[in-house]
Amino acid sequence: MLHNKKSYLFVLALTCFLIVPQFLSAQTSPEDFLKFKVGADKKLADYSQIRAYFQQLGNETPLLTVFDIGQSVRGKTMTMAVITSEENMARLDDLKKVTKKLRDARGISEEEAQRLALEGKIFVLITCNLHATEIASSQMALELAYDLVTGKTPFDAAKVLEDVVVLLVPTSNPDGETMVTEWYRKYVGTKFEGGRMPWLYHDYAGHDNNRDWFMFNLPETRAITRVLYHDWIPQIHIDEHQMGSTGARLFVPPFMDPPIPNVHPLIWRSVNLCGANMSYALQANGFKGVVHDRSFTGWWIGACDDTSWLHNCTGLLSEMASANIASPIFIESIEIPDSYVEKRMNFPDPWLGGWWRLRDIVEYELCLSKSLIETAYLNKEKFLFNFYRMNKDGIEKAQKDDPYAFVISAEQRDVPTTYRMLDILKFGGVELKQAKKEFVADGKIYPAGSLVVLMAQPYRPYARTLLEKQKYPDIRQYPGGPPVPPYDNAAWTLPLQMGVSCERIEHPFKAELTPLDEVKPSKISSIPETASYLVLDSKTNVSYSAAISLLQKKVDISRSRQGINGKDFHACTGSFIMKNSPAVRETLSPFVEKHFLPVYTLESVEDIPNDKVLPLRIGLYRSWRSNMDEGWTRYVLDDLKIPYTTLRNKDFKGTKKEKADLKSSFDVIIFASENADIIKLGKPGSSSAYRRYFSPMPQEYEGGIGKEGIEALKSFVEKGGILVTLNDACDLIFEEFSPPARNSLERVSRDKFFCPTSILNVEVDPSTPIGYGLPRNTAVMFSSSLAMSTSIPSPQWNRKVVASFPQEDILLSGWLLGEEYLSRKAAVVDLSYEQGHIILIGIRCQWRAQSHGAYKFLLNALLYPEKDKE
Repeated sequence: MLHNKKSYLFVLALTCFLIVPQFLSAQTSPEDFLKFKVGADKKLADYSQIRAYFQQLGNETPLLTVFDIGQSVRGKTMTMAVITSEENMARLDDLKKVTKKLRDARGISEEEAQRLALEGKIFVLITCNLHATEIASSQMALELAYDLVTGKTPFDAAKVLEDVVVLLVPTSNPDGETMVTEWYRKYVGTKFEGGRMPWLYHDYAGHDNNRDWFMFNLPETRAITRVLYHDWIPQIHIDEHQMGSTGARLFVPPFMDPPIPNVHPLIWRSVNLCGANMSYALQANGFKGVVHDRSFTGWWIGACDDTSWLHNCTGLLSEMASANIASPIFIESIEIPDSYVEKRMNFPDPWLGGWWRLRDIVEYELCLSKSLIETAYLNKEKFLFNFYRMNKDGIEKAQKDDPYAFVISAEQRDVPTTYRMLDILKFGGVELKQAKKEFVADGKIYPAGSLVVLMAQPYRPYARTLLEKQKYPDIRQYPGGPPVPPYDNAAWTLPLQMGVSCERIEHPFKAELTPLDEVKPSKISSIPETASYLVLDSKTNVSYSAAISLLQKKVDISRSRQGINGKDFHACTGSFIMKNSPAVRETLSPFVEKHFLPVYTLESVEDIPNDKVLPLRIGLYRSWRSNMDEGWTRYVLDDLKIPYTTLRNKDFKGTKKEKADLKSSFDVIIFASENADIIKLGKPGSSSAYRRYFSPMPQEYEGGIGKEGIEALKSFVEKGGILVTLNDACDLIFEEFSPPARNSLERVSRDKFFCPTSILNVEVDPSTPIGYGLPRNTAVMFSSSLAMSTSIPSPQWNRKVVASFPQEDILLSGWLLGEEYLSRKAAVVDLSYEQGHIILIGIRCQWRAQSHGAYKFLLNALLYPEKDKE
């Protein structure tokens, strides 16, 4: 009997071991590791703790492996945890090959695709904490990983993980997560607890790090994009966010109108399926206040989740109501808007107030994340086969209004910028082909070397959406009423923003095309040693970087006052001229080799009128109010290797003994787009509706440049300085300098004029210094921008309209209501004041580091010719 009992216990133990061995080794819970419960009041795990926990969990269980996927701006290693069965983990490379076959689709029959869908595994990407203050998901990720590898799920985790590969990125912004955690911990228990930081939570982009997902400026964007469309290619992707505190507790899809036209209908159905299942699971578990079909639209804005739609990946967004970082808040019932108290079909169970904690957010997110994983498991074969089907449709089934191709001619104004655009397209998964010989398309001859983007490709929706012009639908609050704005962009057309000629081709054509494997010219010319002079064309953005680099090395440079006709080239007015020398060639060589900068030669410049350019000391104002436009301006300057000094409020105020003398240290001062009152006072003016949202900050971060700063700026310009104001910052000049210019859109109501982040046409005078190198018709981004009227000036002033809106046909891409309010108004004005200049740039010339085609409005201000400054 004893022997039989021992045998029974042995068999029982062996059976348990065989059934759940994968769960037994993962012993360390997040609570044991952190010494507090995930989501506990006033407790946060920082990025180093998050990364360390995932590494420990990976050492404890074969179900989780940590991968390094890239580095942040500040050099932090970005972590992704892969969670799946032990068997799947051993053959990840094979599983990824299956996914790539389904994505590429060519040469695979439906029968083969069905077999691959049966054998393959579904990849689900969960990205967290892109916006650093929306911190709950970074904490939730710890518990989600632990629950999956220990089987603490509402489903059989072992079985689910046999078919699902979870890709979990605990934070897409490790720098920001660290900043927010450190700031919160520093001030917890004080009146600044949970308050806003005085700097951006991404060094360059702040909240705009979720608008970079087609431009790939930021290293974090590139890291996640490699996961999405190159290395792992998930079929489902959710990006978990937070929103305001007093509305719904949670948004999940379906999205609200309008949809972006080029998305495959199966994507919307898949999004709705996943969203409905999440809502069902949340309701079944007693979570109130879940809404769909509200606030967040299906119109693409280049965000992390919605870029997935155009790559035939089911892209989802969750938006949780926020606590005060990790501090709980109490919300009175009357503080909830009526629209979030009343029951609706898309909001059947309102949350009516009470305490709201970080732990509440964590629990909602755990529920929706597990629901998504279960939905992926239950529909694995359908998702995989339909992924193949959508990609195959991209190749074989053109839509009724699809063009045949887009052609990017080899003949471009700014060749380096064109190559940069091609690199952006290729990184986003667009297939590019290059013509070996001249060809004809839609009746036009294109030279050899031109690039062709055929619409017959898996990511056709993405390629078309980036290259074509947008037409945002005219949606009103009621018939004849005010327009309903898009969530963000109405337009983004990449060739227009970058100043690249790209033409839509409607009909099939014959051409000898070869895949473009590497984005670079077929031949890079060396700089001749024998020529007497070298010329850098002002129409090329990289010329400005090169010129500034040469000026730093004390090379004499001048700018031409007219176009230059040389042997086999024509350079625009304002082109850079310098004597040839070994030192000059050495400086220019990296620009030629890396950026493909064209360098032209001349033997004599006697007949070319030109003006000397001096090296300019550049200052860029940075307030303590975390201004994203300032961050993007810094990015542009850093990207172009243009040196500058950051100016803070104190730099404008001098000392008790003497006033600030800005001209002694700077030649150019730039103010990025920012409210004039924030620049002056550090907060919105007393009449501003936004004033109540500005909580107090520690004393060292309060205030603006003040009256002293205004006087210092006036003195700076009077002594010959160049003051550049971008977009909203132009109001500082209108209010404090009384210039012969004003914003004619001031106090015009939305029902009369409305232009939500759209691309417009301006007419440029390229003979004036700020217009050098720009085409006579330039596409510019308009976002809460200006339309300026000028007037006959007093003796101390003069003005030159550099760019203005044409009389009609202003809209290029997006939405414009009230064109007449822009007609014949100025977009960029060069004001002469005493000995200096004030450059009013009333449009977004460096918008999110996307508008390369309009950069020169800013760059020319940094290289203003000496004669024209007089």
